[in-house]
Amino acid sequence: MNYNFKILNSTYKTINYINKLLVNFPKKEVVLKNNIEKTCYAAIENIFAFNINDSIRIKEKYLKDLLVKLSMLDFYTRTSYDKKVISRHQFEVVSRFLIQIRKMAFGLKKKDGEVSV
Repeated sequence: MNYNFKILNSTYKTINYINKLLVNFPKKEVVLKNNIEKTCYAAIENIFAFNINDSIRIKEKYLKDLLVKLSMLDFYTRTSYDKKVISRHQFEVVSRFLIQIRKMAFGLKKKDGEVSV
């Protein structure tokens, strides 16, 4: 998938990596797995909504929602690591991906003229 929107490409790569990890989640962690999946797809939805809307106020809302979803993904991966569902290396890789996406989102937020973070 090769979109012109860099944040979408990075998010797509991150979700692909996370989906590969989800295959190995134990059955007892089904709630955690489902929450991760839902949050991943909600993040993509927020990016598309941000890209489509023209109103700055609505774009800011979707960007803030994306930042919340990224924070939740960070929390879920930390929880997965704490429960020893994923390895330290896998946790670090996902964290780097999320940091990269978060930086892009804050860059978009700054570009759109919002001063406060």
